[in-house]
Amino acid sequence: MVCPANTPDSDHYDVVVLGGAFSGSSLGLLLKRERPDLRVLIIEKSTKFDRKVGESTSEVAGCFLTRVLGLGNHLAGKHFQKHGLRLWFNNPGNDCPSHCSEIGPYSQARFPTFQLDREILDQHLLDESAKEGCEVVRPATIKSFGLEGVGKNTVTYQQDGETRTVTAKWVADCSGKAALIARKRGTLQALEGHPVHSMWVRFRNVRCLDSPEARKMGLKPGPFVARASATNHLMGRGWWCWIIPLSNGDFSAGVTWDERLFTPPSEGQIGQRVKEHLVTHPIGKLMFENAEPIENDARAYKNLPYYSSEVCGDGWISMGDAAGFMDPLYSQGLDYCAHGTYAAHRLILRSLAGECVKECIVKHDFQYRQSYQRWFKSLYLNKYQYLGDSELMRAAFLLDLATYFVGPVQLVYKDTDKEFAHMPYFGPIGGGFAKFMAFYNRRLEVIARKRLAKGTYGKLNVDHSYFLRKSFEGSPLAFGHLIRGARTWLKLEIQNMFTKPVTNFADTGKGETRCESMDHPMMPMSLPNPPMAAKTSKATLEVAK
Repeated sequence: MVCPANTPDSDHYDVVVLGGAFSGSSLGLLLKRERPDLRVLIIEKSTKFDRKVGESTSEVAGCFLTRVLGLGNHLAGKHFQKHGLRLWFNNPGNDCPSHCSEIGPYSQARFPTFQLDREILDQHLLDESAKEGCEVVRPATIKSFGLEGVGKNTVTYQQDGETRTVTAKWVADCSGKAALIARKRGTLQALEGHPVHSMWVRFRNVRCLDSPEARKMGLKPGPFVARASATNHLMGRGWWCWIIPLSNGDFSAGVTWDERLFTPPSEGQIGQRVKEHLVTHPIGKLMFENAEPIENDARAYKNLPYYSSEVCGDGWISMGDAAGFMDPLYSQGLDYCAHGTYAAHRLILRSLAGECVKECIVKHDFQYRQSYQRWFKSLYLNKYQYLGDSELMRAAFLLDLATYFVGPVQLVYKDTDKEFAHMPYFGPIGGGFAKFMAFYNRRLEVIARKRLAKGTYGKLNVDHSYFLRKSFEGSPLAFGHLIRGARTWLKLEIQNMFTKPVTNFADTGKGETRCESMDHPMMPMSLPNPPMAAKTSKATLEVAK
C-alpha cells in the first residue's frame, strides 16, 4: 500500500538516497523538481567531496547536464569547455613531439562537453538539491539498512555520535564504488575478460600543449582548435593515459592498462609512478617533465570494471557507479549515470503515484544488464590489444564515435525525456548496432595480432597524423565518418589478408601478468618492455573532409 506523500512522521521518507555525489544529488533534484511535496533524504558520508575520476564528459552526459539538469551557467563559469578527443601515438626511437602521429578534431566541438572539477560540480549539485527541499545529512555513516519492500524499507545512520533509524518507501543506492546494496545482496561481480586497472593523480606546473614553450620544444601548430582543450590520450599497446585540464590550472592524468599486455612502473608513490610512465612518451615529456604530483590527490584501483547482476527490486534501486563501471577510455561513465538516474527517477515517481511498477522493475533490471554487456562487447572486449596502433585506432575512432553520434547522441537530443528514461543500446535496433560494433572490434583485434606477427604493428605511429575537418554530428551526417572508418578497416583487412595472427595474449608479448593489491600505494610491478613497431621516415598529414 502506498502511503500519502505528506506524512507527519518525521522519520518516514518517500525516498532515502545513499550518497550525495553526482547520481544522488541529481536524483534528488529530479524528484523534487517534479514532485516538490516528496520527502527526500540524502545521506552523504564525506565532509568534503574529492576530485574523483570522471572529469571528462562525452556528448550524452553533456546533454544531461545542460538540458536535463539545467547547469549551463554553472558549467560555463566553473569548469573547462572540452573540444573533443585527441589521440597521440609514438614508436621507440622518436623523441620529438611533432613526429608523434595524432588523431583528433580540426575545429571546435558542436555539442556541449566539459572537463569537470568533480569536487566543485558534486558540491553544487548537492547544494541545489538542498535548495529544492531535499534534506541533506552530512557527514553521516550508514550503519545498516533493510530492503523489505515499498514503504517498509529501513535505513540506520550515525551522525555526530547519534544514531537514527528512518523508514522509506524507496531506497536509492548512489554510493559509488562502495555499492552498498550490491555488496549486501552479494550481486557485485568483476567483469570477466577485461582485467583492467588504473591509477591517477592531479599535477600542477604542467606545460600547456598550446604554449610558446611547447613550440620551442618542437610541437608544431596543427588543428585550428586548441589542443589543450581536448581530452588528450597517449596511446600504447595494452595501455593508454588521459590528460585532462581543470579550471584551476591543475591537470588530471592517469594510466589505465590491461594486465595481460602491460605493467606500469612499480616503485614510489602513485604520482611518481604515473609521471615516470607519462614522460616515456614525447607528448607526456613535453607536458610533465617539470610537473609536480599532488600526492594527497591520487588514486589506484585494481579490477576497474565491475557490475551488479541486479540493479533494482521492490522499493530499491542502484544507479551510477553503485550499479557498475566499465572503462574510462571514451569518458562515458557519466552517460551511464545519466541514463540510470533519469530512469530511476521516472520509475520511483510512477510508484509514488500509486502505479504498480513490478513490470517496470523487471524491465529496467534487464535493460541495464543487457546494455552493459552489449556496450562492453561492442567497445572494449580485447580492445587494448590494438590501442597502440594508429591505423587500427583511426578506424576504431571513426567507427566508434560515428555509431555513438548516430545512436545515443542523436536520440537524447531528439527526445530527451524518452531516451534518458531507458538504457542505451537496448532493444532490437540497439542490438543490431551492438552486433555490428562487436564484429568490427573483433576484426580489428585480429588484425592487430596479424600485424604483430608481421612486425608492422604501429608502423604509422610516427609522422602520420589524421585530423577530422568536419565535426561529428548527432544526425545521419555522422554516417560519413562511419563510411570512412569502414574503408580504413577494409583496407587493413586486405593488407593483412594472408597473414596468420599470433594466437593469444600470451603469444603477443608479456603474457599473463598478475597485479598485487592496489589498495596500497606500493604496487610490486616491473617496468614494461617497449612495444615493437616498424619505423616510418616520411611525414604524412591527412585531413578528413
